[in-house]
Amino acid sequence: MWLRHRPCARRSYRRLKPAGLSNRTAEKYPTAALHGKRASAQKGSTRLASRHASFGTAVIVAAVALSLGVEVTRLTVANEFASTRPDVAFRLAPNAPATLSAVAMRKVGEAAAKGGVPSREAFRRLEMLSAVAPLEPAPFLVEAALAEREADYGRAERLLQQARVRGPRSIATRYLLADVSLRNGEVAKGLRQLAILSRLLPSTSVQLVPALSDYARTPGAERELAGVLAENEQLKRPLLVALSADPANAELVLRLAGGDVRQTDVETQAWKTRLLNGLISRGDYERSYALWRRFSGAPAGPRPFLYNGEFKRLAAPPPFNWDFSSSSAGVAEPDNGRLRVLYYGRDPTSLASQLLLLPPGQYRFESLVTGQMGGGSLRWIIQCVGGGGQPGDVTIAEPGMKAIQFTVPPAKCDAQWLELRGVPQDAPQQADVQIGSATIRRTGA
Repeated sequence: MWLRHRPCARRSYRRLKPAGLSNRTAEKYPTAALHGKRASAQKGSTRLASRHASFGTAVIVAAVALSLGVEVTRLTVANEFASTRPDVAFRLAPNAPATLSAVAMRKVGEAAAKGGVPSREAFRRLEMLSAVAPLEPAPFLVEAALAEREADYGRAERLLQQARVRGPRSIATRYLLADVSLRNGEVAKGLRQLAILSRLLPSTSVQLVPALSDYARTPGAERELAGVLAENEQLKRPLLVALSADPANAELVLRLAGGDVRQTDVETQAWKTRLLNGLISRGDYERSYALWRRFSGAPAGPRPFLYNGEFKRLAAPPPFNWDFSSSSAGVAEPDNGRLRVLYYGRDPTSLASQLLLLPPGQYRFESLVTGQMGGGSLRWIIQCVGGGGQPGDVTIAEPGMKAIQFTVPPAKCDAQWLELRGVPQDAPQQADVQIGSATIRRTGA
């Protein structure tokens, strides 16, 4: 707190006689009166001296404040340079905590780069740092790193715990704690430290997810991993995406997902789509559909030939619901119970698609189309998955009801793609159409 000089309040002074002298005595003893005058003059000079003293005190306080301000500025500048220019910081404030830490850690880093141990000078500065700033974690970090190097993991962990108390958000401390735990075979503890590190440095989540994914497949890891994810939500969805790459992890993914199974945001859809597509690529259509129904909350009962033929905006993900495209080639989007399609006619593209699981037999697909046709550049196509042929297609060349009469063969066509495709013509024309409710019905055995 800065001192502040407050001058005393002004008082009215009377001219005083020396104590014990009357007017008559003063007349009789002029020397005494003279002495009284001298006393009054002396008091006046004392008051003047007091005022000068007060002014002097203010000057001194101001000088002290100025010198302290210079010192604060010097230390502040030194702190600024400590991390980037420790040599400059050392010249400005060699014994400042930030300078001691920066210089010592630089020497430690130079020694580590050469595969050696820190110099005596580095340890001396670390000791000085401990003396002037006992809450600094750096000395404990260095000692812990040396203990870890000697495989003394117990001592290393104890030192790192002391460093963590002094710097809870220290990135180096968390990293070394994780490294010590992993080297000591305590995988779950190490992963927890890495998870905390990913909160401090979000960009590290990308590097951590593969390690978590590998750990998830080890026996008994699921319970520990669930605890890590509960404390570190930022890792959950990236991990689910990574695990979903292997359809064999389907049940593990669902258990780890918990309440996310029914979420519909983009990040959740990413791992769901990846898992479903993985099962489809293996030809496991029935299991994929069962999972999709669980994700979408679709009601139990017979499976419809075509889902959401009214093109509504539903939470159910592809591929058993519509997958609409939006690209430089064209756009397809639901619009009040219709499908609005804008195709520019220049590049081939899939505008809308849905995976069907039609049993072998004869069927009829129908949809009502209005708008600007684009010279026949739009086409409905039904194709067997896996190269089993193309049961049927229809070109949209003019407004009206469009239909495809097609047959699903008994072999090599367990699943089918229904797709609205944009096909460039010799003279490109823009198509801008509205497609009404689409249906598929069975027409024969």
